[in-house]
Amino acid sequence: MDKKKALIRIVDDDATHCDALRFLLMTEGWEAKTWTSSLEFLKQERDERPGCVILDYQMPELNGVELQEILLRKGIHLPILFLTAHADVDMAIRIFKKGANDLLKKPVIPDELITAVATAVEKDYERRMKGNPKLANLALFEELTVRERQVLVLASRGLRNGQIASRLNLSERTVETHRANGYRRLAVKNLQELEAFLETIPEEMLRLSQPEKQKSPAKS
Repeated sequence: MDKKKALIRIVDDDATHCDALRFLLMTEGWEAKTWTSSLEFLKQERDERPGCVILDYQMPELNGVELQEILLRKGIHLPILFLTAHADVDMAIRIFKKGANDLLKKPVIPDELITAVATAVEKDYERRMKGNPKLANLALFEELTVRERQVLVLASRGLRNGQIASRLNLSERTVETHRANGYRRLAVKNLQELEAFLETIPEEMLRLSQPEKQKSPAKS
């Protein structure tokens, strides 16, 4: 999960509360955007970025459940964290039946909110990846170390371990270690599976992962 790619949407008619939540999330490395109008949120939200919605239950234009229902009809399936000062059993049943991810009571405890957000965003990443195998593969590729990417890309170009070692100014044993780790992290077993995997990765990313030739001799 990449925090930098996620967006936390905060929808609450209380501007001061919105700003407080946004500041809290920013201190934890999240990017957050606020709306004090549920109708404005509906006009602007396109579900293009992974993340979640922090949604106040009581709002003047549309309450949280009404907004949740509209999002579902529009095909927007972002995980929703409801905030309310007056939770009851009927409310909880209603929102969870419609797929809410969590229900937090105001004033929210910071640690509970941060944990709930991380869980919701992880859920959204998993949902998107299941619907898009290429996106799932790209996420795995991005989690590789720089060296692992370099070794695997060069291997897919037909270079043997010794040639890769010379190209990267590494020992052959180090190349073998990076290659084995990369295979494990991508869940591929051999060169043929690696080549098939890398075919799903944008060519520009593969090109950027391919290093310039090293002039100095390989290290032992």
